Amino acid sequence: MNAQLSLDFDELDYPRFDQLLGNANAELIYFLQQKHDQFIYIWGEKGAGKSHILQAWVGQALQAGHRAIYIDADKTSLTAHLVADAEYVAIDQIEKLRSREQSVLFNLFNHFRNTRQGNLLLASDFHPAKLNLREDLRTRVAYCLAYEVQPLSRDEKINALKHLAKTRQLHIDPKIYEYLHDQWRQDMSHLLSIFDDLVAYSVAIGKPLTLNLVKQLLKQQESL
Repeated sequence: MNAQLSLDFDELDYPRFDQLLGNANAELIYFLQQKHDQFIYIWGEKGAGKSHILQAWVGQALQAGHRAIYIDADKTSLTAHLVADAEYVAIDQIEKLRSREQSVLFNLFNHFRNTRQGNLLLASDFHPAKLNLREDLRTRVAYCLAYEVQPLSRDEKINALKHLAKTRQLHIDPKIYEYLHDQWRQDMSHLLSIFDDLVAYSVAIGKPLTLNLVKQLLKQQESL
């Protein structure tokens, strides 16, 4: 190949809420788009789309001119300096926070609550009552408005990819969406990431995105 396919699933491109289709989480998405409860906690099984929701919420805040940040606790250390100037803070996988980081989040809760400014959106795989955090932080999390994120169905995930292609004015064989879902990773975040990377690669090499090309590229990726 003349160009290198980059499948960097850690890259944050701040997806939009309108890429989240399906009816299961419509109330939550509407609430995050239209209202601003100061503290919100979402939980649900892996691959349900929690990271996508957090990133879309941060992207929405940034687009509105606010200072916002997304932090994956499994990959980025939460420090007071990191969130010092942020108005919107989204923290993913809060069950992964270490002791010192839990102190930072506890202090951030108190600061936002006392000043009545700032917004927190937290996510975890676990129901808030099952979080293994220090007790004072668990008490703060209990202040949050809590929602369980429901995973999208197979058809809803495929429709989300089709919608994404339509917004970009891309004409793609429908079989590609089905192949990506059934043969690659089925959670929404990875599906959106691999789709973005495949489209970017097809543009880079000047060839249309065909099912054969997708199969070839994914097979090469699996052999790395």
